[in-house]
Amino acid sequence: MKPRPSLVILVIFAVLACSSVFVHGQGTDLGTIRGTVTDSSGAVVASASVTALDIATGAARETKTNSHGEFQIFGLRPGTYKVTIANPGMATAEITGLVINGSDVVSANAALKVSTATEQVVVTAEAPLINSDDQNSRDVYSFLYLNPNITQGVSDGEFKFLGFQSYGANFTIDGQRSTNTIFGSPTSSQPSLEAIGELNVLSNDFSAEYAGIANVRLTTKRGENAFHGSIFYDNKNSALAAWQIQDKQAKADFLPTQFASKFPTPYFNYNDIAGALGGPIPGLKRTWFFMAYERDYVRLPVSFTSSRLPHPSLWVGDYSALDPTALPDVPASVTLTPAEIAQDTYLGQGKQFVTIPSRLLNSNTQQLIDKYFPKISTGVDIVPSTGGITDLFQTLVPGGTTRDLGTLRLDHDLTDRDHIYGVYNVQSDVGGTTPVNAPYTGLGITQNDIRDNTISASYVRTIRNNLINEARAGFNREHRVTHSNTTLEGFLTSIGFDSSAIDAYAAVVGQSQLSTHGHPFIDFGGRFTFGRHNDRNTNRELSQYLTTFGDTLTWVIGNHNLKMGGDIVKNVGLDGFVTGRGDPRGGMAYGTPTACQASP
Repeated sequence: MKPRPSLVILVIFAVLACSSVFVHGQGTDLGTIRGTVTDSSGAVVASASVTALDIATGAARETKTNSHGEFQIFGLRPGTYKVTIANPGMATAEITGLVINGSDVVSANAALKVSTATEQVVVTAEAPLINSDDQNSRDVYSFLYLNPNITQGVSDGEFKFLGFQSYGANFTIDGQRSTNTIFGSPTSSQPSLEAIGELNVLSNDFSAEYAGIANVRLTTKRGENAFHGSIFYDNKNSALAAWQIQDKQAKADFLPTQFASKFPTPYFNYNDIAGALGGPIPGLKRTWFFMAYERDYVRLPVSFTSSRLPHPSLWVGDYSALDPTALPDVPASVTLTPAEIAQDTYLGQGKQFVTIPSRLLNSNTQQLIDKYFPKISTGVDIVPSTGGITDLFQTLVPGGTTRDLGTLRLDHDLTDRDHIYGVYNVQSDVGGTTPVNAPYTGLGITQNDIRDNTISASYVRTIRNNLINEARAGFNREHRVTHSNTTLEGFLTSIGFDSSAIDAYAAVVGQSQLSTHGHPFIDFGGRFTFGRHNDRNTNRELSQYLTTFGDTLTWVIGNHNLKMGGDIVKNVGLDGFVTGRGDPRGGMAYGTPTACQASP
């Protein structure tokens, strides 16, 4: 008999894929139902008809038991199934409630009894154990901690598998790779929790096709023959929630200051709203859809604190509250009028400033102070020997994040033997909960701008009952930028630089830096600075670009299961960490004059 061209092509592709240097173990999310059929005496029943029915869509797969009474139906989508076993002269057996999660292998054994009349024996499979513990997080990866083999990594969003770090673990969404190539953690791409059908963790014993020290596999829900939907809303706020232990301890340890006369009541407001709908597409046979949307928005204060902030009277040149030994010298290059010497210098000697005349105050520096320094009354207590503030400066600035998640999945059966599906996940996450640089409230909150797009597609072909092929393809684009709230050009403009001054500044740092987010590093002397030296998070891109194409061919020959295939993965990570080195937006330093009026 002449071999089918499609079979030859698939076998050739599988062999070539296995030999490719770009192949990575990825695996399939299709499950298997297998079992043994016997009669009432325990003898095996050969050639019995076995049908597996997908309860959600009504799709059926058929096979027959072999000479040992064994059967195996593989390449099944996750879901609930009913298996019907029939043999002439015997009662028909139905096994219901079979649940396939991901790549699970589910047993469905049956014992048929002799019957001369039409008779059915219905057996309900044992329901899988369900953990009903409460979960107050909408992050699907937070469920990983239910697995004893997984623990918290160094940072949030990082995991340890069997004692190892995230590196070496594989994360997938509907077969599309979702592993951060830089840090080994999952990317921020994920569906709404309303759209998650399965979270399958392979961490102990799994086949070589999956590779890695562990596999975390997400599968989205699919539409069914009947319409189903859900609506979800959750609110957690500080007005109704009990205080946490750390808040109670902080209140017990609190000491009043001139900036906080009483302990600030913890404030937060978390809102989650979501909805989902799935079912058949009217007018299109054997086509189903599922879609979900979720918005999570958080509002909470961000703390700005500093123990190095000079007293606000010094910002405007008033040093009258300082000890004489702490007064600044009058630079030798400065010529004062007789009136200024009498009014603005210590004991009228013209050697130390008590007050700096307004004509000597730099207008750009004053605009910097007015725009970006915290608003503090000059009436707060001062340390005369240093010019500092007697208490820790602290204030709260509103902060928060907003995350939108969307999922659309389409499934279609081309024939009884051909199934395709495609999934599109999109995410937007904006906002921030950390200061750009404390205590400068005018700089605001560091912004995280995340835009994710993930597409996954699969085509499953049942060539014969013992030969199934799945082809997969997709891409995952995670665009993430952490940045401050103003560009360099905007910052310079805000402190009074005109176009000629900005051009001169750009001639030093480079014209391209003007459009980047951030500001110069300014050293006012001592421990007092504006901004952070080498601050990389004022303008840092941290993006992922992943493309996957793979194929898995499963061939059952007698008692042998053969799997061939592989995944070609292109994983590109972009981290702007080094672009912030060396203060690319420039630096300024205020030095202490070496030649002063006070010099002998």
